[in-house]
This record gives sequence, C-alpha cells and structure tokens, in this order.
Amino acid sequence: MHILLVDDNQESCVALTEILKAGGHTIDSVSDGHDALEVLEVRDIDLVVTDALMPRIDGFALCRSIKSDDNLKNIPVIILTGEYTDDADIAFAQGIGASSIIKKSEDPDNIIAAVAQVQGISRDPSHKIPFRLDLPEGEFLKGYNSILFHRLNAKMREIAEANDKLAVRNSQLERERRKYRQLFLSANDGILLVNRSDHTIVESNLHAKRILGLKERSLLPEVINTRKNLDELKPFGEEIKGYLVRGEQARLESSYVSGGTRIFLDVSGSDVGTEDNLYLITLRDITQRKEWLERFISMDKLRALGRLSHGLVHEIRNPLNVVSINLQFLKKGFGENSPEKKFATAALDGVSGIDKVIREMMTFAQPQSPTKSKLQLSSMLSDIALLAKTSLQKSGIVLEIDEDGANDSIVADKSQVLHALLNIVQNSIDAMPNGGSLRFKLSEADDALLLQIVDTGVGMDEESRKLAVEPFYTTKDGATGMGLSISNRLFELNGASLSFDGSPGVGTTVTVSFHRGR
Repeated sequence: MHILLVDDNQESCVALTEILKAGGHTIDSVSDGHDALEVLEVRDIDLVVTDALMPRIDGFALCRSIKSDDNLKNIPVIILTGEYTDDADIAFAQGIGASSIIKKSEDPDNIIAAVAQVQGISRDPSHKIPFRLDLPEGEFLKGYNSILFHRLNAKMREIAEANDKLAVRNSQLERERRKYRQLFLSANDGILLVNRSDHTIVESNLHAKRILGLKERSLLPEVINTRKNLDELKPFGEEIKGYLVRGEQARLESSYVSGGTRIFLDVSGSDVGTEDNLYLITLRDITQRKEWLERFISMDKLRALGRLSHGLVHEIRNPLNVVSINLQFLKKGFGENSPEKKFATAALDGVSGIDKVIREMMTFAQPQSPTKSKLQLSSMLSDIALLAKTSLQKSGIVLEIDEDGANDSIVADKSQVLHALLNIVQNSIDAMPNGGSLRFKLSEADDALLLQIVDTGVGMDEESRKLAVEPFYTTKDGATGMGLSISNRLFELNGASLSFDGSPGVGTTVTVSFHRGR
C-alpha cells in the first residue's frame, strides 16, 4: 500500500515509517494536515495514517476534509492519538469517517493490524471501505471542541506533572549545588578560579584567602575594582600563569609572602572543563611540612653528631686527662713567677677549653631526658635575675621583668629550662658591652605562653637569625657557638620553641614559646 503518514513529531514519524516499511508499504510523510491535503491532490494514496493533534489542520479536521471530498472520500483514515482514547473519542472518530482511532503508546502490532484490516478490505476492488459521515456541522464542532478540551486538560495534567517533577529535580539540584558550594568554600586546600582571558581571580574559597592573607571581600567577583590578577600573587602567580597561557596542567612548588612571612605552597592548576573559560588553581600550605623536613634533617645531623661525640669522648677525653694531670704536676714544680709556670697555666686553660667544648657537644647531642614538673616561669625569671646580677651590674645593664598578668604556669624540667634561659641571657649581656637594658616580658597567645627576652644590643642580621641555633655558628671571638644550639635543643625537649627578631644596631628579641599541652 501507498501510505501517507501525517505527524509533526519527527521521532514518532521516523519510528512509524520504519514499522510500516517493514510490512512492505511505501511511505510518504508530511508534518500536518494542510500539507497532507496538497499531497492527496497530486498522488495516489491508499491509506492516510495521521496524528490527532497537529498545527494548522489536525488529524480530526483532516479526516473530515478527506471524507467530505468526493475525490478523496474512499481513502481510509487511521487516527493516532497520544492520549487516552475513550468511547466518546471513538464515536467521534467514526462519526467523521475514520476507520479506527489508536493510541500511539499501544503495542505497534495494533497499528499493523489496523493497516492490515484496511489492506484486506481494499484488495477486493468491488468492495468499498465503509465509513460514516453522519455528524452535522454543529455536532462536529461540538464534538471537536470537546475532544480539544479533553486533550487540553490532559496536556495541562502532563505539564503539571512535568512541573512537579521539574520542581523536585530543581530542589535536588539546588541541594547538590549548596553541597558542592559548601565543599568549595570549606575545602582544606585553597581554591582559586581564574578567568583565562584576563587572568583575574573571579572566585576563591575561605582557605585561599587565609593562605594568601587576603581580606574577606578582596576576591569577590562583584567587587570589580579589587579583583586581583595572577601577576600580583608573586612568585607563584607569575609561575603558574605560563601554564595557563599554554593551556597545560600545572604542578609545582612555590612560595608567597603573606604579612611579611614567606609561606611555601604546593600549587596545581588545570582547566575547569566548562564553558566558563575558567582555570582552577589549588593551593596547599606546605610550610609546616618543610619545617618538619628541616627538623628531621636536623635530627639526623644530631644523631650523627651524637655518634661523633662518643668517639671524641673516647679518643680525646682520656688522653686529655693525662695531659691535664701532668701539666698540674709540672706547674707545682715551677717557681711562682717563673716563665715555665705561666706556660703551664696557659696550657691548662687550653685543656679546660677543650673539655668545655666536649661537654657542650655531649649536652647538645645527647641531653638527659627531662624530668618535668609544674613550674612558675615568673619565679624562674627571678632566679635568673639573681644569678646574672653580677654580670648585669658589671656591664651596666638594667633588667626589667614584665609579667603582664599572664598565667605563667608550665610543665617542664626546671634545670634544663634554667640552663637554656641562662645561655640566652648571657648572649644578651655579651651583645651590650657598653650597657643597655634587658627586658623579660610574659604574655599569652592561643595555647602558648610567650617569653620575650628583649635587649638593646648590637642586634642580628637576617643570616644570623637564620643560623642562630646551628651548632658552632657564632659571631663572637673565642666562643664555641654552642650556647643557642644547646638552648634550642633543651627547649624542644620541654615542648618549647625559639624565634628571633631584630636588626643590626636596634637590639634583638628572642621569643620562647612554651606550647601548653605538649
């Protein structure tokens, strides 16, 4: 059969075409009833299969037009509907001359069967396909309007159901959006979204602001005048910009100066993969990791120094004792003012100096395990002031203790902390040969008790501050360079840490942070 398929839904039309072609039929297709009537005027069509609802002329109007035309009325019409088909629909379709009305969603075999029925009847040339056309114009319009109203209600229900589903889906999407937004904002790593075109930062999470030391509003996209460019975030911004320009993924270790402090960063970057033309940069603060690595290296050095110290003690101290005893014996045999006695005395001083270096190395490399107890730091500062009183007066140094109402309770080994603090005080005294002032200041910060030892001495340059606690580093003639190294080691054993501040000519501030809870 030569079938004219009328359907404005392209997917439905393609599917029906394949089904009908499989039955050996020839198919022409158009998208509405208006085009169908034009085709029927010029081609021999055996059957019209039409969708019910279409633009311009729909299936019901097309069927009535065909059955009202003497040249076309014998062409059978099958109406397909996407909605529920009730008895009123069937009666209306029969009243306008349709052979059958079938729901699209039904088994395709029903459509094939309806076509086969029409084909079986049409094979008998003497038998015309029966049809009814018994609806007057008024009844047709009434029934037609009823059908349309019914279809409209069905469509409205479909739309309402679709809206309900869409509302549920939108609610789900909004929950997902809020969830991922919260993950973005609260991620432990800093995240920056950069415009690939002008390299400005369009968005950042809170951790990125903290890492970079930026104000809360400084990276908000709506504050155009405060948008930062990658070039401003030196040096890592300049480094990663090259990857961005080339469209490459980035992975590098860099740094950034925030609030006068250099922090070290593990930086990665990649395209977001959306149409927003964004480049995503992830920042991870690895400053503490580097500090721990440096501390690990330092501990490794200490272990090596400990092994060396044992060897020195064994190889040097015993023969050194023999030398000391012999020198003391010789010294007794010389006259009080003889040159020989002076030489022996100088030699004994040299032996004492060597012994001191050995003892300091042993204290640094293998200090005794601390015996901790609860201490009042202010009380220890008073003891230090008493012990150093003579040296302070001799150098013309004024000592001040400022407790500032701080809770000065710590848990530590008293002798070790006292030893460590006396080394620092002695350094301060040595730095003020012409007099000055020395101040102890106690304060609290977060979970630590801070002791600042402030002097008005010669100060320290950047290299001296960096190397101050390295073994054997010194800027003083005749010193071993072990005093601050030993202090730092003893403080570490007692849950404290050292830091240095100051500049040449303006004095030095040594801060001892006693970390509570360690």
